[in-house]
Amino acid sequence: MLFHLVKKDFLLIKKYLLLMILIPIAIPILMMIQSSQLLGLSSFVMSVIFTVFMLYQYVLMAEMKYPKAETLLCATPYSRSLLVKARYVFLLLPFAYCSVAYNVLALLFSKIEYLTPSTYLIAMLISVILFGIYTPIQYKLGFEKTKYFFVLVIMGAPSLMVLLIKANIKLNFTGLSAMTIFVQYLISIVAIIAIIYISMNVSIKIYSKKELL
Repeated sequence: MLFHLVKKDFLLIKKYLLLMILIPIAIPILMMIQSSQLLGLSSFVMSVIFTVFMLYQYVLMAEMKYPKAETLLCATPYSRSLLVKARYVFLLLPFAYCSVAYNVLALLFSKIEYLTPSTYLIAMLISVILFGIYTPIQYKLGFEKTKYFFVLVIMGAPSLMVLLIKANIKLNFTGLSAMTIFVQYLISIVAIIAIIYISMNVSIKIYSKKELL
């Protein structure tokens, strides 16, 4: 049942899928040409943020065109809890694609280096924090009142990465440097799972009480 709900979200945005396929490829290549110092974590994080949030916005806009469809869907055997869980799975899948796309580019272009496990974890943590905050708020306030958060994220992400590079600030595990690599990775994975779990349960509680049209 979860698979069908995730598939439903992809079907809603099928005309935008080609664009979403190209974004994780285009961003690292542009960075390689114009700002090679942003390759690695910065370009990968931007690829993930742009892809995840743009997909999310397209889904929400598609759902707004058919406001009664949500009510009808909730009248089926699909519970509201399952609908929320499917949305979180949907938001995690682009990360996997971005990872594959970046590694393919690393294979094709010598300037693009392969990502380390810590880079993947940091990128996922940043992504999870962003949509972990946004998703419950979106369920609470609706798309119209939260769409500007998306605009801020999209516009602010490149500027933030440039500032980090200029200030020579690296997003890494410096706070955990005294620990072994295994413990660092474990803490990061636990943090990611905890954020998803908390955010998803908050979203389920909000959506379960929401009055539908």
